[in-house]
Amino acid sequence: ETTNEIRLIKLMGELGMCSRREASRILKAAKECDDDESKLKNLEDIIFLHGKPVLDGTGVKVHPDERNIYLGSGGDLKKADDGSLKLDGKFRLDPSLPYGERQWNEIRGDTIVLNKPVGYVSGQEEHGYTPAVRLLTRSNLYFEDGDDETKETLSMGSYLHFSKKNFSHHEDTVFKHSTTTNRSLSESSKVENFHNEATLSGYATAGRLDVDSTGVLIFTKAGAVAKRIIAPDSKIEKEYIVRVEPASQLSKREKEMGMTYLPRPKRSLKALLRGGKRLFGDPKPLKPLVAAEWLEEDSFYNDYVGENRSQIGGTLRLVLQEGKKRQIRRMCRELLGMHVSSLERVSLGPVLLGSLPEGKWRPLKEEEVR
Repeated sequence: ETTNEIRLIKLMGELGMCSRREASRILKAAKECDDDESKLKNLEDIIFLHGKPVLDGTGVKVHPDERNIYLGSGGDLKKADDGSLKLDGKFRLDPSLPYGERQWNEIRGDTIVLNKPVGYVSGQEEHGYTPAVRLLTRSNLYFEDGDDETKETLSMGSYLHFSKKNFSHHEDTVFKHSTTTNRSLSESSKVENFHNEATLSGYATAGRLDVDSTGVLIFTKAGAVAKRIIAPDSKIEKEYIVRVEPASQLSKREKEMGMTYLPRPKRSLKALLRGGKRLFGDPKPLKPLVAAEWLEEDSFYNDYVGENRSQIGGTLRLVLQEGKKRQIRRMCRELLGMHVSSLERVSLGPVLLGSLPEGKWRPLKEEEVR
């Protein structure tokens, strides 16, 4: 070991092979097998270093230039002549190859898209809301007519793995209350059945979509995909359809932040397209939006006078590359004087919401990943 060695999990994340968290999970599971060949062969994921399975846990260190790493499964194990376990010779992967250029059968099923409904949080359970990951069940997998690629991915059995999770009692209590409060009993019972099912294993969200918003939410096992989406300098375009109405008064959150007023509702979107404006308390100026346009305006808009605000509103199409927390809602309030009543993300890069129903998910297709 030398002083410039780094943890294997860190290097794998930097190479885009998987996230650090996922690498850590894989290494822990392998170590718990205690060199038991039958247990190791049943593992969905195993990390190989120089053709040998890594069984020493998360503390393993390697040189930063190390490239003889392979992320495989228990099925890739083969017994050597000396009785040790090694990587089957037919499996080889050069992790220095850009993720999008790898063979499709090495990366298919790594990334999925969910049409997130209102009332679900992107990450862990918070403020009594249920994590969107609980919707990633087999019964919620959506097949479009003629979608042979998704059917093939599922039927191959090597890519989409489901397992039951131990969700907190508090989360289940809140979920049951919300379903019976906001849905009919028959609908609640159907939705609750989703949440008792096994969910996809090993996926994490790439980016956020707040609890009151709907639309495209990406989950992935690939660190390279997550980094490309959430990196501060990401150029991936995200498109939103936003319904707005006049903001009548400061919210409780805005008052707590120290805001004292909101601008008069305005039709002009120049402030969004020019960029350079700052949200309250944020020292970093906003980048110009790629596109901002009115798709629909109330007929009364241009006749606005006095305090008759209830008839003003409309639907906006906004395209941006940034991803600050609650950015669109705050831009509309602080720059346009408009309150967002509904927000739907309809695309993220090449991934379109299309006909994907609310609450359903599907794996990304090859052309979307490429």
